[in-house]
Amino acid sequence: MYSDGYDLGLVDPAADAARAQGYADCIDESAVTLLGRALRPRSVVEFGAGTGALLEDLARRWQLREALGFEAASQLVASAGQRDQAQATIRQGYAEEALGEIGGRYDLCLSVNVLEHALNPEAFLSVSRRALSDGGHVVVICPDGDVADTELLFLDHVSSFSQLSLRMVAAAAGLHVIGSIALRGQQKGFRLTLLNPDANAPQAPTDIQYLSLAQARSDFLKGWSEIDDGALEWLNNRPYAMFGAGEFRNLLRAYAPQLVKGAEAFLTDEPLAATLDDRPWLRANEYASTHPRTIMVAAVNPRSWPAVAGRFRGSGAQIVHPYLFSSFLKEQL
Repeated sequence: MYSDGYDLGLVDPAADAARAQGYADCIDESAVTLLGRALRPRSVVEFGAGTGALLEDLARRWQLREALGFEAASQLVASAGQRDQAQATIRQGYAEEALGEIGGRYDLCLSVNVLEHALNPEAFLSVSRRALSDGGHVVVICPDGDVADTELLFLDHVSSFSQLSLRMVAAAAGLHVIGSIALRGQQKGFRLTLLNPDANAPQAPTDIQYLSLAQARSDFLKGWSEIDDGALEWLNNRPYAMFGAGEFRNLLRAYAPQLVKGAEAFLTDEPLAATLDDRPWLRANEYASTHPRTIMVAAVNPRSWPAVAGRFRGSGAQIVHPYLFSSFLKEQL
């Protein structure tokens, strides 16, 4: 799934654009909180730029002189190249391969949901530091490892960073953590960390105990193991459709496969094809109006659940979230 053909950013372009705007707003707001002033770099390099939506947003709002992104997945790079009047350049490959070209050139090095994938986080942050010009900053956004969340379910999340562990890795890479902020709203579950170069950044202690966090993570994983059986009991052979075709649905495919397999149709606002997993892929509003008493399972992250539940509340359809099928996860809604 996470090979060169990775295309999740293309499934719902509107959601991709909204996600980019949300992260851009978070970067602006967090910089003011952490620095006491707006962050206004003239040049930005982004590692893991995806479709380029975030870098494009920043290029326009900050009037960047240069905006360069690196992305490994060819389909996302191709999509970025099709933007009209693009102000950001997205190249296929890895920043480490271009360090000789980009070293010392950028006021800001940005990565969003990339560090947790790195096989060597220290090396990744070291490249980020070496890409900076004098006075530059590094912004890292990644899942908040101090909270038990869906990041624990991704096979390719090599690391889960608490604030302390990220500070330790950053120090080893010659970076000082200026501060970090737990994000809210649609970015809930993620944390923004602002860093700058400091060869003498103190190493954090390594003897901190995290027993309560370990228990929370264990309970969270047990909760996901309950979803399939809980859904089978609650649905009781009643037909249902599934709303959502993105990342959360893919997690359900892996950890609650019977729930996904049993859906009669998949629903999104703008289907990209006639079928998905060999079942009809339909417009959600049209389906709700023609199936007023249907059950819809919302394959969306819990942070999106209140909005999705409210949207279909008056449709006559009964919409439920998979966490309602688990004794450990109900309280997260």
